[in-house]
Amino acid sequence: MTLIASLTFINQLNVENNFLSIAILFVFYILIPLLIIMGCIFLVRNTRIMYLKEGRSLVAKLSAAFGLNIFVIFGVLLFMLQIDLFSKNIYWAIIVESFLLIDVFFVSLFICYLIYSVINQMVPYKKNIDYIIVLGAGIRSEEVTPLLKSRLDKGLMYLKDNPKAKFVVSGGQGPDEPVSEAFAMAKYLRSQNIPDSQIIIEDKSTTTYENMKYSKIKIDNDWSDKTRKPNVLFTTNNYHVLRSTTYADMAKLKAHGAGAPTSYYFLPSALLREYAAILVQNKIKILLIMLLIISFVIIASWPF
Repeated sequence: MTLIASLTFINQLNVENNFLSIAILFVFYILIPLLIIMGCIFLVRNTRIMYLKEGRSLVAKLSAAFGLNIFVIFGVLLFMLQIDLFSKNIYWAIIVESFLLIDVFFVSLFICYLIYSVINQMVPYKKNIDYIIVLGAGIRSEEVTPLLKSRLDKGLMYLKDNPKAKFVVSGGQGPDEPVSEAFAMAKYLRSQNIPDSQIIIEDKSTTTYENMKYSKIKIDNDWSDKTRKPNVLFTTNNYHVLRSTTYADMAKLKAHGAGAPTSYYFLPSALLREYAAILVQNKIKILLIMLLIISFVIIASWPF
């Protein structure tokens, strides 16, 4: 909608400098649409890469669905600009406009979530750290996967400035896992010369909420300084920080999240999957906002 308003304004400008006029037209009519199209193509192509590296799954299809959705938004937008629906069929007009605004709302929320994930990874945690919780991820053997290794390495990075901090490796054993995730993580930390005295094992949790809840119990039992509360940092992958923070709040654990980098091909689908989980987690609020949008469209469009 902002882009359309900008184009309308530019069309009304009387720019005497021909070069400036051409530059403005190039940016708004060629460069921005080209970047959007290239982004959509990347998202669709990313699904193919996910198929090759991770196998066929619903998660692999998410990036393609998002890319195609952007095409749909622009298609509906152009349709509304070309055809005066309100003068022909007000009911269809309300349906189409409600769909468009709700879709834009979801895309805008996703962009906010994306910005949060990027900023969180760029801005380091400055306080002295007493405990570093490493959230578990699926394993196939006693060795950590690259995804889990990145979380551990992020914790090791913070350990350099906080040599007395203790690790809390949190993750139970799934039905298809040979050992608990905590066992595999502790094994990796020992290989990096971290002594057992700095490793606390939490191997009962099966969800992110339980990671936070049981890790808090371990920290409370270990912490002996009664003059202050411990400073806690948890590490997970960058796309998982926001939802993990909400679970930490639910478990009454005051902790800051640090995001570890994720493979470029896996990141789009992982971000979208995590975003979908956040929407489900806040489904009542989301439904109320959708009803508010529809109500706004009806009130604004109906010929009272």
